[in-house]
Amino acid sequence: MTRLSVVDEIFLRTHRGYGIPVAMQGIWVFDEPIDRAALDRADLELGQGALGVRIVRPRIPGARRRWVRATDPAGVTWSDPITDVAAWADHCADVPLDPEFGPGWRLSAAPHGTGTAVSVVCSHVVADARGLIAAATAAVSDARPEPSHLVDDEHSDETGAADLRDAATVLGRVIGRTAAASASLGVDPDRRADLRRYLAASRSTPGAAGRSVPRTPPVGWAPVSVVADVSAADFEARAQGDGGTPNVLFLSIVAGVVDLLRRGHGAPVTLGVPIRVEAGGANALSVTAVRAAPDTPLPDVRAAARTAYRHPLTAPAGFPDELLHVVPDRWAAALAPSTGRRDALCSNIGDLPDAVRHIGGITAQRVATRAIHPGLRWDQAAASPTVLSAYVSRCAGTYTVSVVVTDPTAAHTSAAVREAVTAAAARHQLTPRFW
Repeated sequence: MTRLSVVDEIFLRTHRGYGIPVAMQGIWVFDEPIDRAALDRADLELGQGALGVRIVRPRIPGARRRWVRATDPAGVTWSDPITDVAAWADHCADVPLDPEFGPGWRLSAAPHGTGTAVSVVCSHVVADARGLIAAATAAVSDARPEPSHLVDDEHSDETGAADLRDAATVLGRVIGRTAAASASLGVDPDRRADLRRYLAASRSTPGAAGRSVPRTPPVGWAPVSVVADVSAADFEARAQGDGGTPNVLFLSIVAGVVDLLRRGHGAPVTLGVPIRVEAGGANALSVTAVRAAPDTPLPDVRAAARTAYRHPLTAPAGFPDELLHVVPDRWAAALAPSTGRRDALCSNIGDLPDAVRHIGGITAQRVATRAIHPGLRWDQAAASPTVLSAYVSRCAGTYTVSVVVTDPTAAHTSAAVREAVTAAAARHQLTPRFW
């Protein structure tokens, strides 16, 4: 990985203000104190691993931006003792991250009760959830990172000739496929319909998603997040008993939370679901859309999800994804694939490796992974139809669900979001334990 992928570029544009800023976060809670030297070592290993990168511009127009080694880590940020891990984690995530000039990630810690809370945050440009987990696992397990093929920019062997070759490859692909796709629009009605649907989705507004967005922020508006644990045995038994899978059960619960927060009275919601693809960059993912109501039977949600997974979002009508590399940021932001009227994002991060639980010989009692929105403004949230984002991971016999509410139409409280999560889980006879 030496050049940014199309998905990497999309996240880079959100960092520059074209959309909602996104960062990845891992959170550990230990009942025993973590030695500061152990965290300093982890910080150093993170900086020498996959997170220790930054972005530089190419020397030749049309070439893709490229990754180089970053400078030394910023060091572990220690806070005063805390009592509320979730609120502290929100604070840790609300920091400036700069994938171009650094730092693109930060490691934080705080005394908590008899133990320690730890947070690692990185720009979504630098890594997706699986990339962050892999980097953290390597750092805390003292596994030596694979030798990097990237070098410092000041001593880079990437030359103008290398950028010229990349520009020629990208532009050749863009020009050839764009010409072919444009020609096909004149003779293929299906391609024209595909393009119309894509543009309609990309131009959709929050109001089009059935919400009335106020002109000014509701009093006290701010993003709200909660984190909860559910027994894996209970979660999996309920999913199987109702004819679904753990992922399908997660989708159903999130649909219920959205419905309760917006008082939709059981109406169907559209869930954006990230899926893994071979993207060749730091972010190996695409997104598809699943539509479900809170009371949709799990077998029906499963069938809808199975169909959706076969149709990840991509450029329409045969146009190349690489077109986003060569147009200005504003155009690229408007043309980027969109799930349109998406009410929520639902990301199943999957099983976390056991090794990621241990730092300095101490085992974490709780671990969570999620995305968060540093410095999110109300006007940015109001430009999106998304009410919330939800993340689930499995570790040590526990499913951990994180919900981040960015709904611009109301000033939700943590208590209200916890109540909605509790009620949505109760529909499936599950009881969450909140952090």
